[in-house]
Amino acid sequence: MKKVLDELQQAIENGETQIAMDKTKVALNQGLRTDTIIQTAINPAFKDLGQKMYDGEIYVTDVLMASRAAHAAMYVMEPILSKFSGATKGIVAIGTVAGDLHDIGKNLVIMMLQGSGYTVIDLGIDVPVETFVEAIRMHKPHVLALSSLLTTTLPELDNMMDALVEQGLRSQVKVIVGGAPVTAEYAGRIKADAYANDLFEATEAVGDLVNNRIGKYTI
Repeated sequence: MKKVLDELQQAIENGETQIAMDKTKVALNQGLRTDTIIQTAINPAFKDLGQKMYDGEIYVTDVLMASRAAHAAMYVMEPILSKFSGATKGIVAIGTVAGDLHDIGKNLVIMMLQGSGYTVIDLGIDVPVETFVEAIRMHKPHVLALSSLLTTTLPELDNMMDALVEQGLRSQVKVIVGGAPVTAEYAGRIKADAYANDLFEATEAVGDLVNNRIGKYTI
């Protein structure tokens, strides 16, 4: 069983989508649980990729290819995962702010969070403040993740934080922000709870926020 998990991890790191799907099917046929597959093949793949990207051995394009392969593996397991009624680590609502149509970074973070055991509410792209507010009231997430990839949409982060205060929701949800023009200083200025520069930092920061820990990426 370890062999197929090692092969699945390698397929994901290499961005080999079809092989990742095939190995996931083999793992399931061998009786491996979905959480075992995620924790011992998918998550370690991204941990390795994170270190390699930090060391400059690979680039964002490599991570994107790996993400597609991981998504393929998760797709194979989706019918089983959708029936799973066990406890979740926490609920995260995520979306790209109004005026911004980018979703690659958001989707990578979603995949990582889901693979790590979180329930993720994907609100999509170009999300207005009102939709975020409605989602908080409806889903009661532990964390609200806001993505802004354009300098012109940074004011939407300010607007969102103001709306949370005005609607009496600020104390009910932790907020993490990220995206190319966002900095830790900016996150601190708008009084977000955490800032993340990439999907690996985002996953770690969400864990800290859900568990009320002070971490490297909390403000």
